[in-house]
Amino acid sequence: MPENSIDPAMLRKFDQNLHSSGGLRAARVIEPVPFCWFCDARAGRRTKEHIFPQWLLRHHGAMDERVQPHRISVLLGGAKLSERGERPLRAHVNGEVCATCNNGWMSALERAVTPVLTAPAPTGTITATEAETLARWFAKTAVNLNVSQPFRLLVDAESRHGLATEIPERFAVHLFRVRTQDGVFDWLQKSPEIATSGELGAEDVLRATELTLVTHIRVADLVGVVVHVPQGLRPTDVKIDTALQIYPAPRDTIAWEQVPIADDYLGPLAILDVVGT
Repeated sequence: MPENSIDPAMLRKFDQNLHSSGGLRAARVIEPVPFCWFCDARAGRRTKEHIFPQWLLRHHGAMDERVQPHRISVLLGGAKLSERGERPLRAHVNGEVCATCNNGWMSALERAVTPVLTAPAPTGTITATEAETLARWFAKTAVNLNVSQPFRLLVDAESRHGLATEIPERFAVHLFRVRTQDGVFDWLQKSPEIATSGELGAEDVLRATELTLVTHIRVADLVGVVVHVPQGLRPTDVKIDTALQIYPAPRDTIAWEQVPIADDYLGPLAILDVVGT
Protein backbone atom coordinates (compact mmCIF):
# COMPACT_ATOMS: atom_id res chain seq x y z
CA MET A 1 0.00 0.00 0.00
CA PRO A 2 1.49 3.41 -0.92
CA GLU A 3 2.50 5.48 2.10
CA ASN A 4 0.49 8.51 0.97
CA SER A 5 -2.74 6.48 0.61
CA ILE A 6 -3.25 5.90 4.32
CA ASP A 7 -4.02 8.20 7.23
CA PRO A 8 -0.88 8.27 9.43
CA ALA A 9 -3.13 8.00 12.49
CA MET A 10 -4.03 4.45 11.36
CA LEU A 11 -0.40 3.29 11.41
CA ARG A 12 1.42 1.66 14.32
CA LYS A 13 2.54 4.11 16.99
CA PHE A 14 6.16 3.50 15.98
CA ASP A 15 5.43 4.53 12.38
CA GLN A 16 3.31 7.47 13.50
CA ASN A 17 6.27 8.83 15.45
CA LEU A 18 8.60 8.37 12.48
CA HIS A 19 6.08 9.96 10.13
CA SER A 20 5.63 13.03 12.35
CA SER A 21 9.42 13.45 12.54
CA GLY A 22 9.84 13.16 8.78
CA GLY A 23 11.05 9.55 8.95
CA LEU A 24 9.79 6.44 7.13
CA ARG A 25 12.79 6.62 4.81
CA ALA A 26 13.53 2.90 4.53
CA ALA A 27 11.21 0.65 2.53
CA ARG A 28 8.54 -1.09 4.57
CA VAL A 29 5.04 -2.57 4.49
CA ILE A 30 2.45 0.20 4.83
CA GLU A 31 -0.74 -1.16 6.42
CA PRO A 32 -3.22 0.24 8.92
CA VAL A 33 -3.27 -1.45 12.32
CA PRO A 34 -5.85 -4.25 11.93
CA PHE A 35 -8.21 -5.67 14.52
CA CYS A 36 -6.02 -8.79 14.47
CA TRP A 37 -2.57 -9.04 12.92
CA PHE A 38 -3.06 -12.74 12.16
CA CYS A 39 -6.44 -12.84 10.41
CA ASP A 40 -8.93 -10.64 8.58
CA ALA A 41 -11.41 -10.33 11.49
CA ARG A 42 -12.73 -6.80 11.95
CA ALA A 43 -14.59 -7.29 15.22
CA GLY A 44 -14.90 -9.68 18.13
CA ARG A 45 -12.77 -9.92 21.25
CA ARG A 46 -9.17 -8.84 21.32
CA THR A 47 -6.64 -10.59 23.56
CA LYS A 48 -3.05 -10.02 24.60
CA GLU A 49 -0.78 -12.60 23.01
CA HIS A 50 2.42 -13.14 24.99
CA ILE A 51 5.48 -12.76 22.77
CA PHE A 52 7.13 -15.54 24.76
CA PRO A 53 4.48 -17.90 26.19
CA GLN A 54 4.09 -18.12 29.93
CA TRP A 55 4.64 -21.88 30.00
CA LEU A 56 8.07 -21.32 28.44
CA LEU A 57 8.86 -18.47 30.83
CA ARG A 58 7.90 -20.69 33.80
CA HIS A 59 9.95 -23.58 32.42
CA HIS A 60 13.05 -21.36 32.41
CA GLY A 61 12.18 -19.42 35.59
CA ALA A 62 12.09 -16.23 33.52
CA MET A 63 8.66 -14.73 34.33
CA ASP A 64 10.36 -11.68 35.87
CA GLU A 65 13.31 -11.42 33.48
CA ARG A 66 13.47 -7.75 32.47
CA VAL A 67 13.61 -6.46 28.89
CA GLN A 68 13.74 -2.97 27.42
CA PRO A 69 13.11 -2.98 23.65
CA HIS A 70 15.16 -0.40 21.77
CA ARG A 71 16.20 0.49 18.25
CA ILE A 72 19.78 1.22 17.22
CA SER A 73 21.42 2.48 14.04
CA VAL A 74 24.23 0.39 12.57
CA LEU A 75 25.15 3.31 10.32
CA LEU A 76 25.57 5.50 13.41
CA GLY A 77 27.81 3.03 15.18
CA GLY A 78 25.10 1.45 17.29
CA ALA A 79 23.61 4.73 18.50
CA LYS A 80 20.27 4.24 20.29
CA LEU A 81 17.48 5.89 18.29
CA SER A 82 14.50 5.01 20.48
CA GLU A 83 13.50 2.74 23.32
CA ARG A 84 10.47 1.55 25.21
CA GLY A 85 9.94 1.20 28.92
CA GLU A 86 11.46 -1.68 30.78
CA ARG A 87 9.05 -4.50 31.59
CA PRO A 88 9.11 -8.13 32.79
CA LEU A 89 8.79 -10.75 30.08
CA ARG A 90 5.44 -11.87 31.53
CA ALA A 91 4.09 -8.44 30.50
CA HIS A 92 5.69 -8.48 27.03
CA VAL A 93 2.63 -8.84 24.78
CA ASN A 94 1.06 -8.08 21.42
CA GLY A 95 -2.34 -6.54 22.18
CA GLU A 96 -3.82 -6.78 18.69
CA VAL A 97 -4.64 -10.48 18.38
CA CYS A 98 -8.21 -11.78 18.30
CA ALA A 99 -9.42 -14.42 20.74
CA THR A 100 -10.17 -16.82 17.88
CA CYS A 101 -6.51 -16.87 16.75
CA ASN A 102 -5.07 -16.77 20.26
CA ASN A 103 -7.24 -19.55 21.66
CA GLY A 104 -7.33 -21.54 18.43
CA TRP A 105 -4.38 -22.23 16.13
CA MET A 106 -1.88 -20.33 18.29
CA SER A 107 -2.77 -22.38 21.35
CA ALA A 108 -2.54 -25.60 19.34
CA LEU A 109 0.90 -24.57 18.02
CA GLU A 110 2.12 -23.84 21.56
CA ARG A 111 1.02 -27.30 22.70
CA ALA A 112 2.76 -28.92 19.73
CA VAL A 113 6.08 -27.12 20.24
CA THR A 114 6.24 -27.60 24.03
CA PRO A 115 8.07 -30.97 24.00
CA VAL A 116 10.57 -29.66 21.45
CA LEU A 117 11.46 -26.48 23.36
CA THR A 118 11.54 -28.13 26.78
CA ALA A 119 13.48 -31.27 25.89
CA PRO A 120 16.74 -31.48 27.87
CA ALA A 121 19.68 -31.54 25.44
CA PRO A 122 17.93 -33.21 22.49
CA THR A 123 20.01 -35.53 20.36
CA GLY A 124 19.52 -37.56 17.21
CA THR A 125 17.42 -36.81 14.15
CA ILE A 126 15.34 -33.66 13.95
CA THR A 127 12.18 -35.16 12.51
CA ALA A 128 10.22 -33.43 9.77
CA THR A 129 7.38 -32.79 12.23
CA GLU A 130 9.73 -31.33 14.86
CA ALA A 131 11.43 -29.09 12.29
CA GLU A 132 8.18 -27.77 10.84
CA THR A 133 6.56 -27.21 14.26
CA LEU A 134 9.63 -25.43 15.60
CA ALA A 135 10.00 -23.35 12.44
CA ARG A 136 6.35 -22.30 12.49
CA TRP A 137 6.60 -21.32 16.16
CA PHE A 138 9.71 -19.23 15.54
CA ALA A 139 8.00 -17.62 12.51
CA LYS A 140 4.90 -16.77 14.57
CA THR A 141 7.11 -15.28 17.29
CA ALA A 142 9.03 -13.24 14.72
CA VAL A 143 5.75 -11.81 13.41
CA ASN A 144 4.60 -10.98 16.94
CA LEU A 145 7.85 -9.08 17.42
CA ASN A 146 7.68 -7.34 14.05
CA VAL A 147 4.16 -5.97 14.49
CA SER A 148 4.58 -4.89 18.11
CA GLN A 149 8.18 -3.73 18.60
CA PRO A 150 10.12 -0.62 17.45
CA PHE A 151 11.11 -1.74 13.97
CA ARG A 152 9.58 -1.15 10.56
CA LEU A 153 6.73 -3.47 9.53
CA LEU A 154 8.07 -6.02 7.04
CA VAL A 155 5.70 -9.02 7.18
CA ASP A 156 2.58 -8.35 5.12
CA ALA A 157 -0.95 -9.60 5.77
CA GLU A 158 -0.67 -12.50 3.32
CA SER A 159 2.27 -14.02 5.16
CA ARG A 160 0.93 -13.23 8.64
CA HIS A 161 -2.47 -14.78 7.96
CA GLY A 162 -0.95 -17.85 6.29
CA LEU A 163 0.68 -18.90 9.56
CA ALA A 164 -2.73 -20.04 10.82
CA THR A 165 -2.41 -23.23 8.76
CA GLU A 166 1.19 -23.54 7.54
CA ILE A 167 4.51 -21.77 7.06
CA PRO A 168 4.01 -19.40 4.11
CA GLU A 169 6.45 -19.73 1.23
CA ARG A 170 8.35 -16.47 1.89
CA PHE A 171 9.67 -17.70 5.27
CA ALA A 172 12.82 -19.66 6.03
CA VAL A 173 14.02 -20.71 9.49
CA HIS A 174 17.52 -21.65 10.67
CA LEU A 175 18.98 -22.77 14.03
CA PHE A 176 22.22 -22.27 15.89
CA ARG A 177 23.34 -22.42 19.51
CA VAL A 178 25.24 -19.84 21.54
CA ARG A 179 27.98 -20.06 24.13
CA THR A 180 27.25 -16.68 25.77
CA GLN A 181 23.87 -16.16 27.42
CA ASP A 182 22.63 -13.09 29.30
CA GLY A 183 19.33 -14.16 30.78
CA VAL A 184 17.12 -16.64 28.92
CA PHE A 185 15.49 -14.64 26.12
CA ASP A 186 16.78 -12.20 23.50
CA TRP A 187 15.76 -11.04 20.06
CA LEU A 188 17.04 -8.90 17.21
CA GLN A 189 15.27 -7.60 14.10
CA LYS A 190 17.45 -6.50 11.21
CA SER A 191 18.02 -6.49 7.46
CA PRO A 192 20.77 -8.58 5.82
CA GLU A 193 24.23 -7.13 6.46
CA ILE A 194 25.55 -8.11 3.02
CA ALA A 195 23.87 -8.18 -0.40
CA THR A 196 25.15 -9.33 -3.77
CA SER A 197 23.89 -7.37 -6.76
CA GLY A 198 24.40 -9.45 -9.89
CA GLU A 199 22.66 -7.62 -12.73
CA LEU A 200 20.31 -5.65 -10.48
CA GLY A 201 20.83 -1.94 -9.98
CA ALA A 202 21.90 -0.50 -6.66
CA GLU A 203 18.42 0.90 -5.91
CA ASP A 204 16.75 -2.48 -6.51
CA VAL A 205 19.26 -4.24 -4.29
CA LEU A 206 18.80 -1.64 -1.54
CA ARG A 207 15.01 -1.99 -1.67
CA ALA A 208 15.20 -5.79 -1.60
CA THR A 209 17.54 -5.60 1.39
CA GLU A 210 15.34 -3.13 3.28
CA LEU A 211 12.22 -5.25 2.69
CA THR A 212 13.89 -8.46 3.91
CA LEU A 213 13.41 -9.21 7.60
CA VAL A 214 15.89 -11.29 9.57
CA THR A 215 14.94 -12.02 13.18
CA HIS A 216 17.17 -13.73 15.74
CA ILE A 217 15.16 -15.21 18.65
CA ARG A 218 17.11 -16.74 21.53
CA VAL A 219 15.61 -19.19 24.03
CA ALA A 220 18.42 -20.12 26.45
CA ASP A 221 21.22 -21.41 24.18
CA LEU A 222 19.01 -22.12 21.13
CA VAL A 223 18.56 -19.38 18.52
CA GLY A 224 16.02 -19.46 15.71
CA VAL A 225 16.78 -17.19 12.75
CA VAL A 226 13.60 -16.34 10.86
CA VAL A 227 13.90 -14.90 7.36
CA HIS A 228 10.98 -13.28 5.55
CA VAL A 229 11.46 -11.88 2.04
CA PRO A 230 9.32 -9.62 -0.14
CA GLN A 231 7.49 -10.75 -3.27
CA GLY A 232 9.93 -11.69 -6.03
CA LEU A 233 12.57 -13.20 -3.75
CA ARG A 234 12.98 -16.70 -2.34
CA PRO A 235 13.67 -17.06 1.38
CA THR A 236 16.60 -19.31 0.50
CA ASP A 237 18.17 -16.30 -1.26
CA VAL A 238 19.23 -15.29 2.27
CA LYS A 239 22.15 -17.28 3.66
CA ILE A 240 22.91 -17.38 7.39
CA ASP A 241 26.61 -17.99 7.74
CA THR A 242 26.60 -20.10 10.94
CA ALA A 243 23.24 -21.85 11.14
CA LEU A 244 21.37 -25.00 10.14
CA GLN A 245 18.37 -24.53 7.85
CA ILE A 246 15.35 -26.46 9.14
CA TYR A 247 12.73 -24.88 6.86
CA PRO A 248 12.26 -25.19 3.94
CA ALA A 249 13.16 -28.78 4.73
CA PRO A 250 16.65 -29.70 3.47
CA ARG A 251 17.01 -32.72 1.23
CA ASP A 252 19.17 -34.65 3.68
CA THR A 253 18.26 -35.82 7.18
CA ILE A 254 19.36 -33.34 9.84
CA ALA A 255 20.29 -33.97 13.47
CA TRP A 256 20.50 -31.88 16.62
CA GLU A 257 24.26 -32.53 16.70
CA GLN A 258 24.57 -30.59 13.41
CA VAL A 259 23.26 -27.33 14.90
CA PRO A 260 26.30 -24.97 14.79
CA ILE A 261 27.57 -23.06 17.81
CA ALA A 262 28.35 -19.33 17.76
CA ASP A 263 29.82 -17.09 20.43
CA ASP A 264 26.61 -15.08 20.89
CA TYR A 265 23.17 -14.70 19.34
CA LEU A 266 24.16 -11.60 17.34
CA GLY A 267 27.07 -13.26 15.59
CA PRO A 268 25.93 -15.00 12.39
CA LEU A 269 25.62 -12.69 9.39
CA ALA A 270 22.74 -12.68 6.91
CA ILE A 271 23.75 -12.51 3.25
CA LEU A 272 21.14 -11.66 0.61
CA ASP A 273 22.18 -13.26 -2.69
CA VAL A 274 19.91 -11.83 -5.41
CA VAL A 275 22.08 -12.95 -8.35
CA GLY A 276 19.82 -14.59 -10.92
CA THR A 277 16.54 -14.05 -9.04
